Amino acid sequence: MREHHEAEQSSGSTAEFRAFVDSSGGPEATQAWSMRASRSRVATLAAVVVGVAVVLAIIAAFVIR
Repeated sequence: MREHHEAEQSSGSTAEFRAFVDSSGGPEATQAWSMRASRSRVATLAAVVVGVAVVLAIIAAFVIR
């Protein structure tokens, strides 16, 4: 009985989600997913973020000691 109730809830949520996607399915909805930055720009930014995280981890290790 409980499984039947859970199945109804999940299918209802799926239906609501699909209705939302259908209502916002215009070209502007897919533009948010298009990538405007070049791959090298993204890679550079990722490297900077990782580098800063490593430096902060090293500083934290020295402070904690």
